[in-house]
Amino acid sequence: MMLKKIIFIISSIILVLSCEDSNNQNCELYENRGNLISYELISEFTEGAFKILIEDYYGFDASQFNIQNSVKVYKVIYESLGADGKPTQLSGAIYVPQLDKNQSLPILKTSHYTITKREAVASVSPNVSPQSILGSMQGYFSIYADGIGYGESKTQASYVNKQASAIAGVDLLRASKEFACENDIQLNEQIFTTGYSAGGYGTMAFHQVIDEEYSDEFTITANAPLAGPYALDQMAKRIFGDNIYSQPYYLGFALWGYALATGDNEALNRWVNPNYRNPILTMYNGEYSGEQINNALNDTMSVLLDSQFLSDFLGDGELDFKQYLKDNSFVYGDWKPNAPIHFMHGADDETVFHFLMKVGVDGLEANGSKNIQSTSYPGDHSSAAAACMINSIEWFNTMKQ
Repeated sequence: MMLKKIIFIISSIILVLSCEDSNNQNCELYENRGNLISYELISEFTEGAFKILIEDYYGFDASQFNIQNSVKVYKVIYESLGADGKPTQLSGAIYVPQLDKNQSLPILKTSHYTITKREAVASVSPNVSPQSILGSMQGYFSIYADGIGYGESKTQASYVNKQASAIAGVDLLRASKEFACENDIQLNEQIFTTGYSAGGYGTMAFHQVIDEEYSDEFTITANAPLAGPYALDQMAKRIFGDNIYSQPYYLGFALWGYALATGDNEALNRWVNPNYRNPILTMYNGEYSGEQINNALNDTMSVLLDSQFLSDFLGDGELDFKQYLKDNSFVYGDWKPNAPIHFMHGADDETVFHFLMKVGVDGLEANGSKNIQSTSYPGDHSSAAAACMINSIEWFNTMKQ
């Protein structure tokens, strides 16, 4: 009798362990790209902490927000591709709402604005992503990809490059599903995506690449691109034509990114005047801030850039560069997104020019998209950011399940 009892207990233990192994195996949804390698809790926000963060850090009025829940933030490391297209490990952050009742959550994917310092990302400091914070405190399962060259990744990828901008987010989306499975978090099928400035570019890249390459796996519910450069060639033409540009580090990043993406190592020698080549070649390594790079460059294009290059670009020359910019824009191909898109932009934006919003709308509508709208808010690139971010989440809330 005792022997039978022992056998029964051992069998029960084996059954439990096998079930646990089976559950863990079921959560390993991806073997390579998107495979979740590790995660750790890095921060937690209570309602009181949210109010302090909103008012003291972001400078918003906390009374405008419907704070519904506390949030735990996790740093995640997952498998993806690097700047060279080879397998690598990337990092990101997942903001998990702490709800009183068990319910399925929509995903909110946020693309980050222009950063040049490797540590200025959500996996290091979760408060760098206001939209992730604002969404997660209203019940969204928010995900933020640090991107190639940031956080755990040491090799920088091309700036405003469609594939480089999208891939880290696609694979984090996969890894977040493994994370949710391992932590018994239910996700519904909704995927909202947004981002400000370079994040506006990133959310468009993410949306287009999902539509064209991963539509059998994911479907975008809605997209709110905020103050992004949707037609890179037209933005460059405006910068060069105006001659004065207040954020030359954006431009230097784009020129450096072209050389990196195409292998045209002589491009900077042709385009950039000698005094400014070395800063562009050496300062986008994750160690310098945008302000430091600005101080090393020049806001006058005729001083920063070669006169022949400016003449050729504003005329009929530099065809390869112009084509690269068009290929990495969103208004020249045949992409016809079906998901609703709501562009938002500061009316007085002279950094990422306001006219680019209309270019984005017109380009997608010309391709036959029907669910496109746009809203302008008072302010420039800095002062309109809060209104764009707040209202993007409010718009998503009208569709949230």
